[in-house]
Parts: sequence; C-alpha cells; structure tokens
Amino acid sequence: MNVYHPKLTAALWLAGMLVICILGAQALTKDWLETGFLALLPANEQQPEIAKATRQHNELSNRKVIWLAGATTSEEAIGHAQKLKRQLEQSRLFSKVVLEFSPQQYIRQYQRLFSYRYQLLDTQTQAMLANNPDRLIKQNLEILNSPIGQMQAADLERDSALLFSRYFNSQNPVKLNLEQGIVVLPDKNKFWALVLTDLQDERLQLDKLETLSALVDSATEQVKAAGGELLVSGMALFTAHGAESAKQEISTVGIGSSLGIIVLLWATFRSVRPLLLSSLAIGSGLLAALVVCVLFFGKIHILTLVFGASLIGVADDYAQHFLCDSFGETDWSPRKGLRFILPGLSLGLISNLLSYAGLGFSPFPGLQEVALFSAAGLLFAWLTVVLLFPLLLSGFTFNHRPGILKLTTYWEQHWPLWVSKNRRCLGLLLIVFTSGGLWLLTPQDDVRLLQSPPAGLLRTADKIRQLFPMSPDSQFFLVSGKDQADWHRNEQRLLERLDALKSQKALAAYEGLSRYWPDANQQQQNYQLLKHSWYDSGLLERYMTDLGFDRAAVQSELKQFAAAEGNTLALPEWLAAADQNKQQLWLGCDAGRCQSTVTLTGINDINALAAVHDLPGVAWVDQVESVSSLFARYRIRASGLLAIAFCLASLGLAYKFGWRNGATIMSVPVLALAVSLAMLGWFNQLFSLFNLFALLLVLGIGVDYGLFFFMAGDRRASTSLGVTLSALTTLLAFGLLAVSSTEIVHAFGFTVTCGIVTALLSAPLIGLKGQKL
Repeated sequence: MNVYHPKLTAALWLAGMLVICILGAQALTKDWLETGFLALLPANEQQPEIAKATRQHNELSNRKVIWLAGATTSEEAIGHAQKLKRQLEQSRLFSKVVLEFSPQQYIRQYQRLFSYRYQLLDTQTQAMLANNPDRLIKQNLEILNSPIGQMQAADLERDSALLFSRYFNSQNPVKLNLEQGIVVLPDKNKFWALVLTDLQDERLQLDKLETLSALVDSATEQVKAAGGELLVSGMALFTAHGAESAKQEISTVGIGSSLGIIVLLWATFRSVRPLLLSSLAIGSGLLAALVVCVLFFGKIHILTLVFGASLIGVADDYAQHFLCDSFGETDWSPRKGLRFILPGLSLGLISNLLSYAGLGFSPFPGLQEVALFSAAGLLFAWLTVVLLFPLLLSGFTFNHRPGILKLTTYWEQHWPLWVSKNRRCLGLLLIVFTSGGLWLLTPQDDVRLLQSPPAGLLRTADKIRQLFPMSPDSQFFLVSGKDQADWHRNEQRLLERLDALKSQKALAAYEGLSRYWPDANQQQQNYQLLKHSWYDSGLLERYMTDLGFDRAAVQSELKQFAAAEGNTLALPEWLAAADQNKQQLWLGCDAGRCQSTVTLTGINDINALAAVHDLPGVAWVDQVESVSSLFARYRIRASGLLAIAFCLASLGLAYKFGWRNGATIMSVPVLALAVSLAMLGWFNQLFSLFNLFALLLVLGIGVDYGLFFFMAGDRRASTSLGVTLSALTTLLAFGLLAVSSTEIVHAFGFTVTCGIVTALLSAPLIGLKGQKL
C-alpha cells in the first residue's frame, strides 16, 4: 500500500482487459462451444487399444438418427416416409438420408465375393456338409419348390448347389420386410416405414442442435397432421435436449443472480455507482474466464457455462466487501478501506483459488474447465476491485445507514449470544443431526446421472429398439491376437460362447467379423470339405443331373471348382465389399497385434456376458461400468484431496495467526462440511465425486467468512453486512443450480447451498473478543 497509485493500477487493469478483449475477439469467433455428452467424460484410463475401440464403437451411433413414420397401412406409412425424406434432405443437416435400399449395393457385393464361393461357407452349410450332405440336397429341393423358388432358380446356373446364396443371405441375419425397396416394420395395428440418417458431424454446434430439435418438432407435427405418427431417436437428440436444458439453466442462474444482486445492492447502497462497479467486477471476471478457458482448452462445454453463470454470485463478493467497509467508520476513504480489507480479500482469494485448484486435479474435462473458469473469473474480479475501485470510488461517500445494516448488526450481536446460552442443547442436536445424516449417506457413482433425459425421449428410444433391434448396445467385446490367424481363432471361440448365451436368451444378437469372413486356413478347410463331401463323392453330379443339367454343365462346374482351389479372399478385400457397420468392427493390425470388436444387441443378462472375458485374447468393455467405477475411484481420491486441502488451509492459518486462532477459523468450514454431508443423507440426495468437489468450494467460502469475522475487530457491523450480502448473492447463484433438472448440477448446487448457509450462521461466532494481528 505504500507504493499504491490508483491511476497507475487502473491503467494496468485497463491494459490487461484490452489484451483479454483482443484475445477474445480471435478465440470466440471459432467453434468454441462443446455440447456432446461424451466430452464431459475423462480420457479413457484403460489401455490405448480399448480407448480406440470405444471411440470407433461410438462413432457411428453418435451420428445416426432413426426415424419411423407410422400409419394404419403400409402404403400410408411409406407415403409419410417419402414426404419426411424430402424434408430431411432440405434441412442439410445430414450427410446421408436412406429410405429406399437400392439393390445395387448388394449386387456389387455379390459380384465381388462370388469368385470365392467355394471358400465362403456359412456355419449351417458347414455343419450339413460335414455331418449329412444329403440334407443339403433335400433342403435345396424344398427351397426350389417353395414360393421363393423362382428367385433362387435364377442362381442355379452359376451356383448350382446354392452354396453362395446361403452364405450371402447369412450376411444379414435380421430379415427385414421390404416394400418398394423400403423397410416396413409391422407392429400390432400399425406399420412403420424406416428412414435412416447420418449427421454431417458427430460434434454438432449449438445452432445445429437447435435446428435438429426444431426439425424433429416440425416433422412430428406434419406427420401427425397427415394422420400418422413419427418416432425419432438418436444420441444427437439426447445431446440436443441436454444443450437446451443447459441454455435454460444458464439463463435462469444468470438472470436470477443478476436480478437478486441488483435488488440487494440497490436496497443496501441506494446508488447507481455501486451497481455499475459490481457489474464491472462481475462482467470483467466472466469475460476473462471465458477467454482464458477457450484459449486453454480450445473448446468448453455448455455445462461449464452453467456453473460459470453461478460465478456471478461469488465474483461479486469482493466488490461487496469493499463497498460495505465504507459503513465501518465516518472518515472512510477508498485507500483506507482497501488497506483494511486487502489482507482478508487476498487470503479469501487464495483459499478460493486453492479450492478450485482441487477441481483441476480431477481427470474429468468438465470439472477441469469449471476449475479454470471459476479461478480465472475470481482472480480478474479481485483484480478489478483492488486495481480499479479505489480510483472510481474517489470522493464517493454514502450518506445513509441502510436498513439491512441494522438487521445484520442486530443479528451479529444477538445470534452469538443466543447460541452461547443454548450451546449444550445445540451441540447435542448438532451431533445427533450430523451423525444420523452421515449414517444415511450412500455413494452413487452411476455415470448416467450426468444426463437427465425426459421420460418421453427414453420411451421413444425403447420403442424404436423393439421395432428395429439393430442398434448395438454400449457394451462390446474387444478381441485381439498376435496375427490374423490368432485373432481369428480367439474370436471364433468367443462367437461359440455367444451362440450358447444367445440360445439361453442372454442376448438377442451379436456381430463379429469372423462370423462372415473365414481366415485363409478356414477357407482351405471349407474348400476341402466341399471337395470330399460334395464333388469327389459324386453327390454334386447326381444332384445336378436330377435337376436336369446336362453333362456339359456338370463338367463346367467341376472345372470351375478345380480352378478355384488356390483362391484365398484376404480380409481387406472382403472389408471393401462389406457394409459400413461391418467395416467398423475391424480395428486393424499394428505392432504385432490384430484387433476387432464384437458388438451386442438386446442384452438381457449382462453378468453372463461379462463372465466371458476369461477367453484368451478377449476383453469385456462396458463403457457405463468403466466410467462409473472411475467415478468411484476418484470419489475416494477426492476425499483424500479434500482432507489434504483442509490440512493445508489449517497449516497456513496456523502459521499466520497461531494454532489456536487457526483452529478457530477452520471450525467454520469444518462445521459447514459436516452439515452439508448430513443434509445430503437426510434428504436422500445424490452423493458422488461432484459433491466432494463442491465441498472444496465450501472450504474456500467457509475460510473466507471465518477470516473476515476474525479480522473484523471494531468493524464487525460492516463485516457482518458484507458477509451477509456475499452469502445471499452466492446463495442466489448456487441455490438456482440446486433446482437444475440435471442430477449432478442439482447435487452440486444443493451441497454448496447447505455449506454457505452453515458458514454464514457459524462465522459470526468467530472473533467476538477481537484479536490483535
């Protein structure tokens, strides 16, 4: 303070904010807002190959949106779907809109694979050739004499035994009903026409998510007006709902906090200047926080802005403490006021920054963003108050005694006396209350609590899954081997086990590459099986003769078979002919390791599937369970971090004020923490990793309040006013978070709210006799 010059410090502040504005003009013109749910989750702590498999597994599902247009007849459903397709194409949101399934794709695949027909056999055909080749003849005759026999008869000339037709049909085990090339799904008294779309980008910007939501609403209304019904589902819809909820909560918290601060400040100071100065402190803090976060992370999540909006109530604390100090003495001046409150403001800032630093140590990108956003916001709000306020408040005095000052003075004087008189009863009640609440406290680490989608969206997704059971679940198997042959053997063992579990109804279906592509060894085995059971045995000749083929046709078939003996279909060539879903199963060979995923659909017994990981080269990947267990582990680590933070704060205060005084100040955050946890237990609130990080903030706030009362001396009245206003504005912010529909945001706000109220009630009990510093 001996070298403090208001004009110089104000110039430094202005230069700093100009730099922030210039950097912000560059950073905020880019795509800086993240809306996807997966961006909240940590980088996978598992092996890199599992992380890669998880990303590839999610890539397709994140972009797909499924539309089902329903009506009482299939013709009407198709009509609705055709109009819907035109509307979707006009939106320009999608890279692909598929209604009619063109046969050209299947024709190209057929032509590419046909020359390897003797090496490609489906599982059922292999079993018949090995055990009862005559059964194959009988089954072929049944097919040829059936209503679809004419379609199969067209293949007889080139594929007389229908071997390749069997294999080709097995590529699509789920048989869908096609009308006019459109998939129509029957459901009781309705028919549903299927439209599949792929979004242009899996990471949609906020404006495109809003466009998607509006498109769904518009299309639903149009189909409904035409007498039909529309079902829509996809990860993007859940993301869009989350983004919309976050926008509403930002608006609620931001506007609610701002209005509350305006009312409180006007009722207290009755002047425009304090309002403008508080707004300047808040605005500069929020702007700097946003720019610093975007520059550091590249993108920030929209939920970070929800928490950032609550920073309004905290960033205003420094301004209120400065302004309220003016009521402490008659000859107050900005320089004298800053000299008195600067130690308390600085120690409070340090405690808050240390608390937010605790969030930064978490592995969750969302919490890291909140930590940096809040820390930067508070730092710049503090700098605004310390560097700028003394100049802007020069010559300004308050000529009134605010009514709220009388209330806070009365409360500060009488509340501690009442507590002292009833300390035994209150102490016993506090012990019973906290013990009972802590006993009822139950940790919940389910990652799905990060989202709170509406029940209607979940019902629609379940309905579509029942009608169109082809969307894989989030769980899958990762299969690896030292080379393709080893990988193929490992996956074949897994598929055999899955066949058994499928027959036990543990799952509805699965997809694995080796189900369709036999490796080189298996291809030769298939050829030799055909050779011995079908061609060399004379069975083929007898079969073709009975069907009416002449001798030349039989000889031609035998000659083609002999010429194909050395053929081998390599995996890359097979993948080039496969559809996109099957291509996504292959992860490639790298560093002496070949890997693929086996996807699962309609899981009914997850425990039975998880037990299959005992097979060699097979890893069970459960994304939900993996992240949930990560939450549980870091909840335990965060508990240790919280204990370390309390110890460090205690050591710092003990060094500054002595052990006894340090313990006295620390009693405020300790009591706030105990009551917050007890409230979570009594009210059956979510208790997870995020509550512990909320308690780190309670630590900072509690130390802040305790320090101000400890250092108040003969200014306890103005200190009480400052702390009360600070608590009320912070309660407005975090109290509004507590009404959020998102479970973790609600729990975060509830925890901090309970802690602030407790700290506000316990802080006036500190420093009643005054302490010499």
